[in-house]
Amino acid sequence: MQKQLLTSLVAIFCLAGYSFCADLKTQEQKESYSIGASTGSYISNQILNQEALGVKSDINAVVDGFMDALSKKQKLSDEEIITLLNARADRLNEIVKKQQKEQIDANLKAGKEFMAKNAKSSKVKTTKSGVQYEVIKPAKGEKPKPESIVLINYKAYLVDGKVFDDTYEKKSPAHLSMINIIDGLKEALLLMNTGSKYKVVIPSNLAYGEAGMGEIPGGSTVVFEIELMKVLKPGELANSAKALSDDMKNFHDTNTTK
Repeated sequence: MQKQLLTSLVAIFCLAGYSFCADLKTQEQKESYSIGASTGSYISNQILNQEALGVKSDINAVVDGFMDALSKKQKLSDEEIITLLNARADRLNEIVKKQQKEQIDANLKAGKEFMAKNAKSSKVKTTKSGVQYEVIKPAKGEKPKPESIVLINYKAYLVDGKVFDDTYEKKSPAHLSMINIIDGLKEALLLMNTGSKYKVVIPSNLAYGEAGMGEIPGGSTVVFEIELMKVLKPGELANSAKALSDDMKNFHDTNTTK
């Protein structure tokens, strides 16, 4: 679609008799063409994005405006242009906000339906806050504290099964500070013993909220399959980092003396 739009823009320019369709021979011509191509690509992207939102553009008028601006013969004043573009931007923003709200509402509904079905399992327990958990593998090890740093393996996904993080696949467990994680995950980890594995379902308000994060859309209920491997002692992580730093220093010192 973008290629078709760019082709249409080029054809209109050529039919208008402009010389940019000639071969590019000099450095100046190539640089100048690059300016035009970059500008055209930007305009093309803008038009396509806006059309996807249902706001159409008249390509002939776009080209006329571009060429009139180059020749300093605009048919509209700068004030009129700014007013028109601001009004268009407001219209586009309203459309985006409406679509985002519709998507958030759909995600919230899907999450509630998923949790309602999940709650029917006799293996699933629900906390007062609304976090659901299932003990996959019990253990009797140490429990973390609200300020602990924990070493965990986990697979995290949306209710439709889309995985957004997986330490098993990375083959690298994660060190997480209990202070800095989402409320629902923190609540679940506080219930766990070292060595245990839980499946946890966290509603949006205790996860990433309506704002979402990265690959996680706003309003999403999230699922974590968590294995609590270790609760670190105070200073343990810092000492590990220091040892690694010392190893790197020794490595560099060794290479320096060669």
